[in-house]
Amino acid sequence: MNRPPFSSELRTPHSAFGITLVELLVAMGILVTVSAATALIFRGITRAWRTGQLRTERYQQARLLFDLFGRELSSSVVNLKYPLIGLKPSEGEALRSDSAGDELFFVGTLPGRTGLVERGYWLTAAGELMCHDDEPADGDYATGAGELCGRDIAQFTVAYFDGAEWVDRWDGRESAPQAGKLPKAVHLILSISRQKPERFETVIYIPTS
Repeated sequence: MNRPPFSSELRTPHSAFGITLVELLVAMGILVTVSAATALIFRGITRAWRTGQLRTERYQQARLLFDLFGRELSSSVVNLKYPLIGLKPSEGEALRSDSAGDELFFVGTLPGRTGLVERGYWLTAAGELMCHDDEPADGDYATGAGELCGRDIAQFTVAYFDGAEWVDRWDGRESAPQAGKLPKAVHLILSISRQKPERFETVIYIPTS
């Protein structure tokens, strides 16, 4: 009986399609590397999306607040009973008991409202920007309603231009330095987010000064 010559190329069906341990380890290493790279890329994209969303929310809040400040401050008027007052509670004087930053109060003729309206802004220790709203009656800014206007505020700073220089407080009350006067302009600074605050600022001119 003739036997086929021996050949080292002969393989059993199982050995012809099998995977060696080295090949398996290499494949697993490639899979782990690709998975890790994909996870890092996805994490980076997610972080960038969240950062962009937070920045968008901050810009929207700053724009809405500055629109509010501009609309109301530009309508402020001189009134001896309700003078424009800008105080710094950090220096020991405050109109609102829960104030932890600059305070600004005034009266104005707001669109859609009848007569004069008391308005004011102050920052609490919890990072909430509060807005004062009341119909003038008792001549006291410390009374009346307060509503939440902004959240997560790290800084609320106000400066006033008297026509010659910027000052950090304003007092239009009788016998005060600016009695019966309004500033020519008001410089407002907002820092939003107390973890990584982002600063916004604007200057509002007061045509009735």
